[in-house]
Amino acid sequence: MKIKNILLASMIAGASLFGSAAFAANVGQTISIDLDSDGAGGYNAHFGNTYGSADRTNTFTDQYMFVLNSNFDSSTSLTSSYLASSTIKDLQITGFNLVKYDPMTSAVLGTYAGSNVTGGGAHPTDRWELTATSLTAGSYYVQVDGLVAGTGGGAYASDLTIAVSAVPEPETFGMMAAGLGLLGFMARRKQAQKV
Repeated sequence: MKIKNILLASMIAGASLFGSAAFAANVGQTISIDLDSDGAGGYNAHFGNTYGSADRTNTFTDQYMFVLNSNFDSSTSLTSSYLASSTIKDLQITGFNLVKYDPMTSAVLGTYAGSNVTGGGAHPTDRWELTATSLTAGSYYVQVDGLVAGTGGGAYASDLTIAVSAVPEPETFGMMAAGLGLLGFMARRKQAQKV
């Protein structure tokens, strides 16, 4: 009889844990964003999202898609603000990435990870930063991952800056070729001295 009670109690506990996990959902969004010209050959974009008490206990993965037609460098930052219910942050950003992907297969071709650079202070905000250089033409998205942990929710906003990639000057290539030639000459001379 005791074993039946223990087994029944275990089944009920497992079902309640499974039931609470089943209610958590991903409430994220995937949208295309417009890149606005910055007047210097690059682009800017601004985007974000807001989550409220109806989203409590849900995770989110928001993806902001765009296409680059040539090589660029990119930097983006994210600032989130949240309320604090008791001792938790109601909106928790858990990831901030720039992803290159194949639009036909959705396969990820490369990921640039952001860093949480939140400092101390009394203001309830988080800050993330991401820099990616030498991006090639193709399809990309900025991905923001997080959790709505409390009833107050919160919001985040991001600024994306895409700048023309710096192209090395011809003199730089000339100096690099001369340096490699000198290294080859020295290695050959050293080998000849050994013989």
